[in-house]
Amino acid sequence: MKKQQTGMATVLILIFVGMALGATVLGSNYYVKSMQEQQNTSLAATQAQMRAWQGLDIAQSVFQRMTAAQLQTLATAVASVPQNMTLNGVNDITLQLTGATAAAGANPAQFTLVVTGMAGTGTSLASSSRLSANIAVTPATLPSRPSRGVVMFNSDLKLGGAIKLFEGDIHNMEIRVNGNVETGGNSITGVGIIRSTGNITITSGSSFGLLHANGNITLTGSTSSKALLSRGNIFLKNNGIISHVTTNGNIEIDNSTEVLDLLAGGALNITNGGAKLETGYQTAYSFNPIVDHFEITTLPQFDVAAGYTGATGKPKFDKVKLGVSKPGDWFNTRMISVVPDLIVNVPVVTLTPDDSFDAYAYKELANYAFYADSDGRMKVKVKRITGVAEGDYFIGSYANNKKDYLCTAVSGAVSAPQCTSPAVASSKTICEGFSSSNSCFSYDGAKKLWTINGKGIAPGVAWFEGHLAVQNGTYYNSFIATLDLKTTASATIYAPNYAGYSGKVGSTTYSPFGYCNQTSYGLTPSQFCASATEWNSDIDGGIGNFATMAGSTLNNTYQGGDISFANSSDIYGSVWAGNLYGNTGDTKIHGYITALALGSKTSNTIQNSTNIILTNLPASFKADQTLSTPGGGGAGNAASTVVRRVRYL
Repeated sequence: MKKQQTGMATVLILIFVGMALGATVLGSNYYVKSMQEQQNTSLAATQAQMRAWQGLDIAQSVFQRMTAAQLQTLATAVASVPQNMTLNGVNDITLQLTGATAAAGANPAQFTLVVTGMAGTGTSLASSSRLSANIAVTPATLPSRPSRGVVMFNSDLKLGGAIKLFEGDIHNMEIRVNGNVETGGNSITGVGIIRSTGNITITSGSSFGLLHANGNITLTGSTSSKALLSRGNIFLKNNGIISHVTTNGNIEIDNSTEVLDLLAGGALNITNGGAKLETGYQTAYSFNPIVDHFEITTLPQFDVAAGYTGATGKPKFDKVKLGVSKPGDWFNTRMISVVPDLIVNVPVVTLTPDDSFDAYAYKELANYAFYADSDGRMKVKVKRITGVAEGDYFIGSYANNKKDYLCTAVSGAVSAPQCTSPAVASSKTICEGFSSSNSCFSYDGAKKLWTINGKGIAPGVAWFEGHLAVQNGTYYNSFIATLDLKTTASATIYAPNYAGYSGKVGSTTYSPFGYCNQTSYGLTPSQFCASATEWNSDIDGGIGNFATMAGSTLNNTYQGGDISFANSSDIYGSVWAGNLYGNTGDTKIHGYITALALGSKTSNTIQNSTNIILTNLPASFKADQTLSTPGGGGAGNAASTVVRRVRYL
């Protein structure tokens, strides 16, 4: 009996101990679970806070990409009604702008915003964190660039054929030449100013605003001009009307020219009795040589700007020689006063063309950089194209002999590469030929010549190592060639900033399509298409203003750089030639022309029905903007943001 009692006690003790252990285990499990939930809740809260701060960083980056005009528009909207900022592709972060003050003078724009970061959304551990912040935003300022003429050449210029320039303000229509200017057999209309560091010779029936030369000015035919300025001599062999003539040297008149006002530091030599001089008291002209343009007004008498020493009031000459024995009633010698110490100082023509252009500096900015590999196969480096991974691709035929596809690998002959692995799942071509079996691209290795001949190619900045010939088609590209560039047939080229996002602004159409809304290729240059509706015109130093560029430096020697347009070329954008410019056919250029003469310095030519059209341009296109070299710096400043206050809500 005694042993049974002992056994029962042991059992009871074990039961009690087991129950205690069970309670301890259950308590431990509860404690562990509670700690895990606390840790998960804490982790969710931490993630929400991190996302809130991440949202603040995103807000700053968004502000830094906005132009001054965009910031002004946004600040005006926020001042009236709070605005939500949509973050595409970013989850669990919301931004709301609750207050704003637009930039004024040197003061930056101010934005008040609430950033909400979230974690564990839709679960029992959902957590959020809210920040209130004030951000001061100073928009970017573009580098200052020198003003330039509509046409600026760094070597001699020959003008021939019918040349027309259209502009609402004729003062800005200017041709600048570092060298001599010569015309022959042509009709030039709409030109406000020609400035030359050499001589100007006009031998055709044209009308100008101002001819300004460091050398001599010679006019023949029925040429007329509002004003002539020469640091050399002026030879008037024309029968037109010249409103105002000023020269450091002599004035020679040997035709039936009518001159309203004259000023000469040398001699007035009249050798033809048909010449006519006015007294200066009729419809007179006031000319200010200090500013970049001339102003025509109706005044009671002629008045020269203060820059001419001793030259105020009526025209004065140091000495006068009359080449006719009997001037007649048409000439009144009483209007001439001899001033022995008269000094005439016509302003010097100085040009500030950009001193270099190297296509290789722009290769990394290109959406498509075309080159030939060591085997002579056509290849292209693709960058910033939506839907295509950045990298180097072959150009080849794909499936049923379709042409010009991006290929990661090719097989077959160099002249007929077959795409074995397409780069894009949809197998989009980068060129639309005249049929699916027609190739747009060809490359001649012996001549280093790329030829494009098709309906068009994928839009964007297209860079070519070698010469480039653009034939029939409509192209939405900035074309850049390391050697020469030419059009050899009817070609239409729309620079990025001319066509813009959709080719339209409001109800005004500038091109059939834009760069961002086209569907032919499904390949969009992301640097220009900044958002679902926004166009970025200032990206990459304003490269989108240019339709064609050419020339480069190799082994310290300048190569190529000549740009020429053939018959029926229509260029919607500015032209930038490292060496020379020329056109031989009916050409229309909706932009400025610059030729830097960095190679062989022969003459530039503009001839055969050339129209430079600068009316009705889209606001995104800045025709007078020069091209800033990548990495070259400048006086501009990048956009900046400063967080001036931040706190948790």
